[in-house]
Amino acid sequence: MAISGDGMSSSESVGFGTQIGDSFKGILFGMVAFPLSFYFIFLVETCTQSSEAFKKAVPVTAMVEGKPTYVTGKVSSADLSGQFVKPGKFIRISQGSEIYAWDEETTTKGSGSDQTKESKCLLKWVSDSKNPNSFSLPGCKTKPHFQKTIASKTFNADGGSLKSIEGKDYKIDLDSTSYVSNVPMRDAEDSEIILNGLHKGNGYLFNDPKCVNAEVEGCERVKLSVTPVPTENMTFFGKVSGDIIGAYTYEGDTFLTAGVGDKEAVFATMKSDDATMLKIGRIACFVLMWAALAALIGPVTALLDFIPFIGGLGATALRFLMGGVAFILTLLTILLINLWWVLLIVLFAAVGYGYYKRKQLKLA
Repeated sequence: MAISGDGMSSSESVGFGTQIGDSFKGILFGMVAFPLSFYFIFLVETCTQSSEAFKKAVPVTAMVEGKPTYVTGKVSSADLSGQFVKPGKFIRISQGSEIYAWDEETTTKGSGSDQTKESKCLLKWVSDSKNPNSFSLPGCKTKPHFQKTIASKTFNADGGSLKSIEGKDYKIDLDSTSYVSNVPMRDAEDSEIILNGLHKGNGYLFNDPKCVNAEVEGCERVKLSVTPVPTENMTFFGKVSGDIIGAYTYEGDTFLTAGVGDKEAVFATMKSDDATMLKIGRIACFVLMWAALAALIGPVTALLDFIPFIGGLGATALRFLMGGVAFILTLLTILLINLWWVLLIVLFAAVGYGYYKRKQLKLA
């Protein structure tokens, strides 16, 4: 291992034995992740979504016992404030803090006989700083440990009310409500911010004025985001009991969802959000399966990487082949979960046809 003169970086060649050993360790990951990817696909495909729960929702004026209901009207709530945000009409206030502290990064570059592992000590913005005593680089171990003094936290509105377009008042719980994407979160405006001893600049609040224009070790910064109570009509989907709009239970899960606009606008956004989340879930499962299959053939690709030129191409081709296999398996699993009844009909039809042909042969 070659360590720089100041002990702040290092570089070492990763030998054949180490790479093969790491690839066999990867097999353990693959053996666990591969079956898990099928389980996660099942969870994604069978997860009950809010658009499914509320597809038969009826207006509160035509409320039916046991059925989901929606109410449209103006929302009002008590003022909500945060550590650095003035009281205002907010559903949620988010406060994210970071500190400019020392960190140790290790990266692996190249492949086969050209593979190297490089480590370096650097200052970066982190939400949770590590104690440099735990670092491996000698120059990094002596660095000071800077810790945040301002916590990341979220402030949520308590309660709330909705005056329906029919003129009736309902109690709502803004904290326990899920919001569709047309109820956006935005950065807090200057007029909404309380400095409380901090210093404003570049979209952040800093603990020291020198940090506004320069990144200095030990600097802290805070990012403030708010979700205002919309001034437009909102539609709440849930279960209405008297003058309370609460959660609706569907297939064992509870749902209370709201958005800006009338029933059609909110439900359309709800369906779009659900479709997006479904795609993200499927892609994540596919990536996990691909990683698992690539790990299972790790020793083979590690060996190929040591064969000049052709071996590297072969290893890359094998990895992409595993991606194709993962894609096909993911697609087939999704189809099996969603169209199992079609496959069952085909199976029964095949059995029936086989029985019929057997009878015909006996008669002949």
